[in-house]
Amino acid sequence: MNPLSEIQFAESKQDRSQKTLDDIMLAAEQIVIEANPGLFTSRTLAQKSGYALGTLVRRLSSIENVFLWAVKKGRDKKFQELSLSIAQFDENVPIDAFAQNMVETVFSGIGKVNPAVMRFFEIRFTRINGLPQDYFLYMDSLVEPFLESASKNETGTFRVMSKNEASLLIRQICLLVERPFMEGNPIAGSEEHRCVTKDAIVKLLGK
Repeated sequence: MNPLSEIQFAESKQDRSQKTLDDIMLAAEQIVIEANPGLFTSRTLAQKSGYALGTLVRRLSSIENVFLWAVKKGRDKKFQELSLSIAQFDENVPIDAFAQNMVETVFSGIGKVNPAVMRFFEIRFTRINGLPQDYFLYMDSLVEPFLESASKNETGTFRVMSKNEASLLIRQICLLVERPFMEGNPIAGSEEHRCVTKDAIVKLLGK
């Protein structure tokens, strides 16, 4: 099982044990929101959760895993918000306005995340798991909302495509946004980066 989908800890049927784990995971989420990987430590987690280091070790298989879990949860939440924004897009507005809206939404969101957090996740996760074939599967949460929104659009500017094609193209757009931040490329977040992304959305998803 993917270590990010289930945090391993000592089995117990006591309610207080589950509460301890819930408290620790909530503390990890709060630390990750601060977007400073330097705080992703057992000491910080102990201070934030109020539990001793020994308790953390007993409840978790890995301190690092709980931070990976928290980063992933935050990422998935942002993709859920983006999916909702795509699904609610005005059916009377053309693809170029859709692209501009997506660029503003995506770059506003990613601008609130320290790229070091993104790199922390990728480096630690791939070190433990390699690069599994479903690593980029989280991007597919945007496919169904996009296809539904495109099918309802009345402007005739959205291209008709299969779910498989939409998945491939949307993943490319997501990587176009993410990779410069991950790689520390100076273009990341710049006006040029935004323009390139908007043009790609129009060319790949529009007629």
